[in-house]
Amino acid sequence: MATQKAIRGPATTDALHLDYIRVIRFYLNTIAHWPNEALGPRTLKTRMLTVYHAVMMVTCTCSQTSALFFVRDKMKDHDFIDLGQDYLSILITFVILTRLTLILSEKYRLLIKKFVKKFNLVMHEHVSEYAAKETAWINKICRIATTVIIIECLSGPLLFNSAPLYINYQAGMFSDHRPANKTFLHSVNYYFVLDQYHDTVGYFVVFVLNIFISHICGATFCGLDLLIYIMVFHILGHFNILVDKMRKFPRPLQDAEGTTELSEKQYNEEAANYLKELIEHDQLIKEFMGDTSEAFSITLCFCLMYHQVSGCITLLAVSPMTAEALSRYGVLAFIMYNQLIQMSVIFELIASKSDTIPNEVYGLPWELMDVNNRKTVLTFLMNVQPPKGLKAGGLVSVGVLTMSGIIKNSLSYFLMLKTLGKD
Repeated sequence: MATQKAIRGPATTDALHLDYIRVIRFYLNTIAHWPNEALGPRTLKTRMLTVYHAVMMVTCTCSQTSALFFVRDKMKDHDFIDLGQDYLSILITFVILTRLTLILSEKYRLLIKKFVKKFNLVMHEHVSEYAAKETAWINKICRIATTVIIIECLSGPLLFNSAPLYINYQAGMFSDHRPANKTFLHSVNYYFVLDQYHDTVGYFVVFVLNIFISHICGATFCGLDLLIYIMVFHILGHFNILVDKMRKFPRPLQDAEGTTELSEKQYNEEAANYLKELIEHDQLIKEFMGDTSEAFSITLCFCLMYHQVSGCITLLAVSPMTAEALSRYGVLAFIMYNQLIQMSVIFELIASKSDTIPNEVYGLPWELMDVNNRKTVLTFLMNVQPPKGLKAGGLVSVGVLTMSGIIKNSLSYFLMLKTLGKD
């Protein structure tokens, strides 16, 4: 009888030893968003990170308020291309504030703990030879994704703040003979007590503040998205292992004379145990996906809302097609739409893979089983019928269709506002 056997026992108690997990943990600790207390005892480091998190919340809230006051005062005197970057920065900071509260959520902390200690594929690679190969493949993909996205996280804030610095240098703002009627250019403007446009000290105070907030932006946006992507890749790996188990479902073997090695009773007992293992694995995937949707529900919801609004603003800012508009907003528009497409395509992998599960369940050799096992297969088939996927706000499935809807709506709003502006 063909059965799938474990190749070895579990080799580890958690996934914290993985190199990409260590990188993600280190990076998320820079914004105090790795649940250290859920994974270990409370230490001086965790207390310091708690204080650091409070400092970030206060800094982002104060900067958001100051930026709003600046836009209110300058709205009548500046055109849209000058304030477009401030509008986007205010939207980004608003999303950041919602994401910075994730670490306060018990669902988020328990989800990370469950992922590291129970759901990660290294905890299941001992099940079969295929599971070991799939674990190695998913780990390789996770390493590549971590490297690429961490580079994006670090380069984004660098480019965002270095461009105004270079423009100020080219304009001679740091020379002894500063040009008349010239002011310092900032990546984000604030309603500030210090003179940030004529005084060098005031400029560098705002410059350092923008670097700090830019790092928080990159880590909360790309860092948390990376964590979600890693979870999605492992969900996909579990689906592949589940499909492999179904395709290798045991069947009675016959010798040359046509007699089977096992009696009908023995086969149905083994089939029942195998079905139980399949159902438990499917339940594990379903529960983890549900926990992930609940933990990141509001985060994904605000992220989609941000892309909807910011997409329209970015198109309006780029629409003059001048050198200034393209240099300030062209790259930003590319990065934003790349992030939206990247997130949607990765999430779509789960939905497309889960759609194949009902066919795999129906392909089980139910015709060889007794009535009880057939009822179990039927129940299993009914349970895997509903489509699976991560949802934003518990309602909107994140995928390619949602992405295309956001892009179409952004284009529609852009054309409408452009037409109204001409009139």
